[in-house]
Amino acid sequence: MTKYKILSEKKSENNKIIGLAVNYISPSMVKILLNKRLKVNSIVQVDNDIAYYKKKYVGKIIESRDVSEMTINTDYSIKYTGGYSVDGKRIFLDKNFPKLIIVNNKIIDTVESIAKHHEVTEKWLVDFGYSYAYSHRLATSIERDFIRFLGVRWKAYDKEVGRFLHENYNRKLENTPLDLDLLPYIESKDSKALKEIKESINTAILDIVQYER
Repeated sequence: MTKYKILSEKKSENNKIIGLAVNYISPSMVKILLNKRLKVNSIVQVDNDIAYYKKKYVGKIIESRDVSEMTINTDYSIKYTGGYSVDGKRIFLDKNFPKLIIVNNKIIDTVESIAKHHEVTEKWLVDFGYSYAYSHRLATSIERDFIRFLGVRWKAYDKEVGRFLHENYNRKLENTPLDLDLLPYIESKDSKALKEIKESINTAILDIVQYER
């Protein structure tokens, strides 16, 4: 059986309880049709398409997603460091962001912590209809769970990553992917970032046209 943490619950159109749960060790998400309400952060165990809570049946898996279904790309400039394509098939991590950082004398792969844990979870939640702000907050909790699983203090990690995030935001974009999902920037009302992204994308389109000629 695989353990999943309940991230959120909401009722479907026919008033049934739908739970979203994530396994943060090897990122995967399941959508569960529950027969009872469960508190957020409750741990359920999944065996094939059946979910159990405290060894009792609580629901059936009606949808599942896994990080292995996505491609991680580090070839582009990404204004918020991490991002995802509109169709959710590609996860982006800024090409200039360090792929390895040292925190508490441990080497951390940011492709794993930021791209595969934070951005993947965030995209799943956005696709399930949650706002960017809410999805970002829950994705951060999954990233935190993963960092603690590695035996690293979250505050130390967050401080180190924050330093690079600040540098990244202030760096001028070079090449934004054409299929980048702009929802995070739109919901954040970040006009500065949107303007820079638009200019970067237009430049990319121009380069493609010139190349094709």
